[in-house]
Amino acid sequence: MIDKIESSLIFEELGLNPIWKERLNDNNLKNEIYFYQELIFEKNLVFFIALTDDKEELGKQKLFQNICNYLISISDKKIDKCTRCDLSDLVALKRKPNFVLLLADKNLSLGDSLLKKWDLSDISSSKTSLTEMIKKPMSKEILWHDIQSFINKIYSKK
Repeated sequence: MIDKIESSLIFEELGLNPIWKERLNDNNLKNEIYFYQELIFEKNLVFFIALTDDKEELGKQKLFQNICNYLISISDKKIDKCTRCDLSDLVALKRKPNFVLLLADKNLSLGDSLLKKWDLSDISSSKTSLTEMIKKPMSKEILWHDIQSFINKIYSKK
């Protein structure tokens, strides 16, 4: 008779673990970096966050800064300069945003601690990422449309 093997061991061996289990792997977490900018739109505190890996970090940081410069130009006010941080820095923030615009690479998401802290209905995820925009510059058009939709969402919630 065949001994019953725990299915989690089989999934792990075949590389079929669900994403949430893969994210617990320390090797995956080491390479995550966050870029972060606070802005004010219509008296609403807005966080612009990019979540990516550390490959081509300087290029991604420059691209994020350029996007921030555009957002700053159309916002009422910026709070702090654009910064590179990690998840614990975002969790430690005292301020709670009214809205969040998130650029995240595939298979990466905000941590549970942030999702519990912030209202999920006010988090808008872009359909593109910094990594994708560096590889395919045409995907910047997707971000442009996502930003326009995001800003319309802010102004419509007056």
